[in-house]
Amino acid sequence: MLHEKHRAWIEARMIDPALADKFGLASVQDREGYWLTVPYTERGETINHKWRLTSEKRHRMDQGAPLLLWNADALRHPEVLAGAPVVITEGEWDALAAMTAGVPHVVSIPNGAPSGVTAEPENAKRYAWVYRHLADLDRVKQFIIAADGDEAGANLAHDLVSLLGAERCRWVKYPELCKDLNDIALTYGHAAVADAVMRAKPYPIKGLFRVEDFPPRGPLQTFPLGVKPLMSMLSIVPGTLTVLTGYANIGKSTVLNSVVGELLKSGIGVCMAPFETDIPILIEGLRRSILKSHERDASAEAIGAADKLIADNLAIVHQAVDEDDEMDLEWFLDRCRAAVIQYGVRVVVLDPWNELEHQRRPGETETEYTGRALRAIKRFARKFNVAFWVVAHPAKPMEGARGVPKLYQISGSAHWANKADYGLTYHRRDATKNAAELHVSKVRMGLPGAKGKVAVTLDFRTWEFVEDEGAGQND
Repeated sequence: MLHEKHRAWIEARMIDPALADKFGLASVQDREGYWLTVPYTERGETINHKWRLTSEKRHRMDQGAPLLLWNADALRHPEVLAGAPVVITEGEWDALAAMTAGVPHVVSIPNGAPSGVTAEPENAKRYAWVYRHLADLDRVKQFIIAADGDEAGANLAHDLVSLLGAERCRWVKYPELCKDLNDIALTYGHAAVADAVMRAKPYPIKGLFRVEDFPPRGPLQTFPLGVKPLMSMLSIVPGTLTVLTGYANIGKSTVLNSVVGELLKSGIGVCMAPFETDIPILIEGLRRSILKSHERDASAEAIGAADKLIADNLAIVHQAVDEDDEMDLEWFLDRCRAAVIQYGVRVVVLDPWNELEHQRRPGETETEYTGRALRAIKRFARKFNVAFWVVAHPAKPMEGARGVPKLYQISGSAHWANKADYGLTYHRRDATKNAAELHVSKVRMGLPGAKGKVAVTLDFRTWEFVEDEGAGQND
C-alpha cells in the first residue's frame, strides 16, 4: 500500500497514481526510513524490487535477486509481436511518465546507466538481463531507446544498440531543458512526451544523413601505448586501422612488443598473428616488455606474473605446417572473430601483411584487391570495436637510397595511405647503431594524436624506447 506522501511524490512527477497501483508500487518502512518499492515481475511472478527513498536519491534492489527488465511482460504483448515498438527507459519513473502520456509498451532497465564506456557489453554483469529475456527481445521488431540525455545515458544507449542491433533501434531527441521523458512531462506536458517518442529517429547505419540524425556519442575509448615518446602523438583506438611500416630487419617487432606488452600488462586482450616470428621468441620479447628488464635481472615471481599476463590475455593466430587451409584474409578474419568472441580481445595485430595468401578475383588488379582487403579490415574493426594494427613492408629502396619510407611506398597500393586511420614508420638510418626514428605520418581527422617524429633509442636495461634528445633533426 502506498503512503500518502509517496502518492503525492508520484503525482508531483506528473505520473498517474493509478499506474502506481496497477504495477504494485508500495511503501515499506525499515530502520532507514520509508521506502517506495517498485516490484519487478515476470509472467505475473515478483522476482525483484527497486527500493527508493524519496527524501534523498538512494536506490537499492533485493539482495541476491536476478536482474530483469521492469515490465518485462510488455515484450510478449500481442501488439509488440505484431510489430509495435518497445520503449526502453533508464528508470521506472521515465517509463511510468511515458505510460501516463499514453505510450503503451514501455520497459525500464534495472540498474541505471554506466559511468564509463562498457568494453564488452555482451559479457558485462550489468546486462545479464539481456540473456534472461533473449528469446522475447529477439522477437521485438523495433526498440525506441530513451536513455538520459547525458554522458552516462550516451554510454547506455551505445551499449543497448550494440546488444540489440542498430537496425532495430531508434533514439529519442529531447527538447530544450530536458534530459529524460519525465523532464518532458514536467516541462512541456504529457502530449510532448508522446510526441518525442513518436518522432524517435533511426540510428544511422549507412547512406546519407543530416547532422541532426546522429545521436550523441560517448567519450572516445583509447588504450595505453607502450612507447612513451609517442604517447602524445599516437593512441590505440578501438574501431580504427593503424599501419606500421619500415624496412625489413630493423626492429619493428621490438616496437610491436612494447605496444602489445603494455596492453597485456593492462589486462587488455590482444590477438597476434606473428607470421615471421617463432612463438618462443615472441613470448620472450613480450615478457621483457612487461618486465621492463631482461629475464636474467628479474625474479622468478616477476617472470611468473608476466607469463600469466601473457597466458591470460594473448591469443595467437598460427598455422601448423600440416594444415591445408589457405591462409588468406577471409581465413584470418574468421580466426580474429573467434578470438573476439571467445577470448574478448580488443586489439588485433597482423605481422606482416605479405605472409597472407592474397587471392585476387579474376581480372582484379593488386591495387583493387588491396583497397577491397583494407575495407574488409576496417569493417571488421568497426563491427567488433577492436583496434587493428597491420605491419606492411615498403617496396625495397633503390640502390643507395635509404630515406624514411612512407605509407605510399608500401608494396601494393596507395590505399595504405588512404585507408589507414593512423600511419606509423619505424626507421633506422644505420642498422648497426641503436638510434632510430618513429614517424607518425597520419592521424585521421577527429581522432586523438598528432603527426610528427621523435628520435629514440632502446634502453636495454629497461627494454623501453626512450627519446634520444641528442639526435639531429634532419630527415
